[in-house]
Amino acid sequence: MPPTAEDAHRAVDLSLRTGELLLSGGASAAEVTETCAAVARAGGLHRVECDITFTSITVSGHLPGDPAPVSGLRLVRFRELDYSRVSAVHALVTDLVEGRTTPVQADERLRSVAATRHPYGRVTVTVARALLAAAVALLLGAGPEVTAAAFGATVLVDLAIDALGRRGIPAFFQNAVGGFIATAVALGLVAADVGVRPSLVVAGGIVLLLPGVTLVGAVHDAITGFYVTASARAFETFLLTAGIISGIAVALSVGVRLGVPVRIWDPPATGLGDVPLQLLAAAVASAAFAVANHAPRRTLVPAALAGATGWAVLLGVEHLDLSATLGSATAAVLIGMASYTLAVQQRVPALVYVAAGIIPLLPGLTIYRALRRLSEGDTLGGITLLGTAVTIGVALAAGALFGEYLARALRRTASPVERRLTGLLRSRASRRAEPGATARPAAGGGPGRGFV
Repeated sequence: MPPTAEDAHRAVDLSLRTGELLLSGGASAAEVTETCAAVARAGGLHRVECDITFTSITVSGHLPGDPAPVSGLRLVRFRELDYSRVSAVHALVTDLVEGRTTPVQADERLRSVAATRHPYGRVTVTVARALLAAAVALLLGAGPEVTAAAFGATVLVDLAIDALGRRGIPAFFQNAVGGFIATAVALGLVAADVGVRPSLVVAGGIVLLLPGVTLVGAVHDAITGFYVTASARAFETFLLTAGIISGIAVALSVGVRLGVPVRIWDPPATGLGDVPLQLLAAAVASAAFAVANHAPRRTLVPAALAGATGWAVLLGVEHLDLSATLGSATAAVLIGMASYTLAVQQRVPALVYVAAGIIPLLPGLTIYRALRRLSEGDTLGGITLLGTAVTIGVALAAGALFGEYLARALRRTASPVERRLTGLLRSRASRRAEPGATARPAAGGGPGRGFV
């Protein structure tokens, strides 16, 4: 029985709601575009077009023999990284495209996914974020006192921004409050003469807020041809970091007035003498990031191994006196290859492992240092560090994407569905396999070491 007009509208609606969950949960524009198109085609539409911007999704398609298109638009109003929900949507779409479920059943499953609670409780998420901060402090060379201070500061920051978020306060002001709290904790320790480096306390306390993932996402979207979305993500990176700096500046001004003047110096780079501790810290940081962003439980151990492996590759390249950017790119390629393989085996998006694996390598702190120097009038130093951060972000995004392509090429038995729904753009072969159905990307759509 050929699809009816009602089927067409249902297919467009299902495609839009699927895309909304993916885009709000942290998926790339390329993955959302291909997934929306696949859902619409599974509902009986042909000549499917999907356009993605940073805040909206548009899907259009035709019924067989009908020249009039059926289209719809959906806005993405809320964004929260939720890899468990993204994984559930990925499995649902795979079943739909492979014919194991009908569009009606998929619609019911999608409503269930959207209504499902997060797999981890609020306390667990807060502890995971604090562990992420503590692990990053260790990567920066912090001792036990600073690590504990970074843990405590992050708990306060997380509670504060969660309360502000539930009241609808924009992310800029949330980051400003978070930066203020982290700096206030550092000033309090200085006033109490605890004997810690305030720079490391602040660095660990604000790591929860640093938009390194957003920068890598912007580069990924730009590489895959979604320039409007990439530009929006890049500006979001700038704005969120500016919020952090504003909060830090206010806290420092208050400290000076209270007689606790302190300069937040750049944190020192760590050496190679404590490699086992660094590898452990990188593994904890990746696993903690996965928990904090609601990744499925079965992905936590692989995510930790990915983080430790990536950091080991980076240290190895640095030990050979090669470029830190080359080290980041090499580590990202290996993470991308492993992520694709694990994603196929466990039926989760490669994004889950890529995002967690590159967490120790992200240039978030370099972005912060660059904008802080710009705010202090050091234009040359700020631009130099900003260029370094962008270079590392490009290396990570390009390396991870290339690693996924390479793993796909080596996996000769991969099905067309696997190739389309793992975050990669479709190949010409998969396009030819579906005559009359097209989906194109939207035309609009030390400093070198990780957090240091």
